[in-house]
Amino acid sequence: MSWSVELTPEAQRQLQRLPRNIQKQLERSIDAMKVDPFVGNVKALQGQEWKGVYRKRSGDYRVMFAADRESRVATVLTIRPKSEKTYR
Repeated sequence: MSWSVELTPEAQRQLQRLPRNIQKQLERSIDAMKVDPFVGNVKALQGQEWKGVYRKRSGDYRVMFAADRESRVATVLTIRPKSEKTYR
């Protein structure tokens, strides 16, 4: 059974502002989440403010998402470049 992947309006805006080649890379990574969002370089984020949020690595970018295992819906919350401020 496959997953449904949704992007928040913020994540959609962030994706559209990136260069076209980066957009394609991230779109492939997000499409792969439809099979299983937990495959690949995925880790649960630590800390109270990140409870229930995971990050998927895609090149120099991080796709932060929440997953509802019962309804099999992964919601992309934000897309950020990897930096010191990524998780703040």
